[in-house]
Amino acid sequence: MFKGPLPTARTTVGRATPAVPRTRPSRFRPVAGAGAATVTALVVQPYLPGAQDYISGKGIVPAWAPWAGAVLGLAVAVTGAGVGERLPAVRGGSRRAALWVGWTACVLLLWTAVGLVFDVFRAFFWATGIPAGEFAAVDWPGFLTRVPAFAATVLLGRELLNFRRVTSGGCEACGHTSHGSTRPTAWLGYAAAGLATVYPSVKYYWWAGGSFGRPETYLEGFPVMETVLLVGGVVLALALVRPWGRVYPFWIPFLAGRQVERRICVVAGWGLAALLSLQGLIPLFAALNHVLGGPPMPFTSGSANSWVITVVYGGWALFGLALAGATHAYQQRTRPDCALCGF
Repeated sequence: MFKGPLPTARTTVGRATPAVPRTRPSRFRPVAGAGAATVTALVVQPYLPGAQDYISGKGIVPAWAPWAGAVLGLAVAVTGAGVGERLPAVRGGSRRAALWVGWTACVLLLWTAVGLVFDVFRAFFWATGIPAGEFAAVDWPGFLTRVPAFAATVLLGRELLNFRRVTSGGCEACGHTSHGSTRPTAWLGYAAAGLATVYPSVKYYWWAGGSFGRPETYLEGFPVMETVLLVGGVVLALALVRPWGRVYPFWIPFLAGRQVERRICVVAGWGLAALLSLQGLIPLFAALNHVLGGPPMPFTSGSANSWVITVVYGGWALFGLALAGATHAYQQRTRPDCALCGF
């Protein structure tokens, strides 16, 4: 079927075979489950021993944010599950209100989940016994809350995107509309590739002898892991927007000319975007909490070290957001053709 000369039309290279359409108005029940798990964790958290609070105690997450996010998310999920198959009929003010409340819940749940990367690393050192000092102490009650909060963020965000599609008056199976966006998205991948250089550049600068913002005791050698992150981040970001992200290029032995399994790029893109966002948004959320009447920022404002923290964490946040946008665009370009509308 001819689809018209849309500038952002998905290419046929590396695209899966057409799928049988399956209308999926909502899957809000898993969202409700994650929201309920978050509420449960908040209820039992004060009674759990062994807290080593290194997130909320530093003024990053206000006490009200987890409760507000969990309750709002749970309310949206229960409402969406109750509407069920009638979800595509939601229009006008009700649709806008649902999206506003839903995305507000997503932001609050993400705010609650920041620090989860610290939890994972601390749990790794705790489990392996590798000497790491205080970094091997895990805030288990906080960890218990952040895990379901992050799960609820992901599940709710996914369903809100689906809700926006199925209520936009487009195809009931895929949500495509004849007036769909034709804005270019390749710049997101190139921006992500550029932002992948920010953190490694700081480490290279310190390794080469630079002193600005460098810790007083700095014994690290060549930044090996930062180099791995740099190479992997740039390759992944470009793969999301270049043809070799769909078909292996000639310079890859044994795989040249074969189609790239789209799940590799999709899973890697979303996974790295989540990791970067959870870390990079910490200073932003801390600043927002301070503006709302919370404690001062957890690092000294105006010092060289604070500038480095701002640059590094800000780079992570922007890298994560650009990578998420590029991954979503790649996912849409390479998804199977809809057998109902042909797009």
